[in-house]
Amino acid sequence: MVANLFIGLLLSMRYSPVRLWPHRHINLFALHRWTAYIAMALVFAHPTVLLFLHTPRFGVIDILWPVRSYLQPTLNTIGAIALYLLALVLVTSLLRTRIGRPLWRRLHYLVFPTAVLIFIHSIYTDPNLKDGHPDLLDGGKIFLEVAALLVVAAVSVRVRLRGRGLRVERVPESAMERVEP
Repeated sequence: MVANLFIGLLLSMRYSPVRLWPHRHINLFALHRWTAYIAMALVFAHPTVLLFLHTPRFGVIDILWPVRSYLQPTLNTIGAIALYLLALVLVTSLLRTRIGRPLWRRLHYLVFPTAVLIFIHSIYTDPNLKDGHPDLLDGGKIFLEVAALLVVAAVSVRVRLRGRGLRVERVPESAMERVEP
């Protein structure tokens, strides 16, 4: 999902892999779409696996509406909200041409609060499903923490380049006339 977010940021800045690195034609839009499909498949598989655990026992309601779940209900609710927001972003992306670009774009910005919710859920959830106290210095948690920092840095760069992106600067014709001998 982090790779998908980075590709989306590149698309929003009009990044050209032909003009810039790696100087090859890469269809970033198709890559963004397929990484989104893969991410959504993994996101939907994640809670589905919990249904097949013997201990602790999760029911369908615990997964779809985890507010009353007996194990980490707040963090699981945060994860469920992130899943529902991500599904909304995916569905509206599939309907982009029907709902119009302005509405789609506003809804697509939901990926940023969704990323925050996903990182909170991922970092603070106990992976052993035991006492609810994750080891924040565990290798997997450190990976997630670094990924979160990279996302914050990438979004900060994107906000800083707002309006410009990575477009080629066009020289005004009046400046060109002054340069010619």
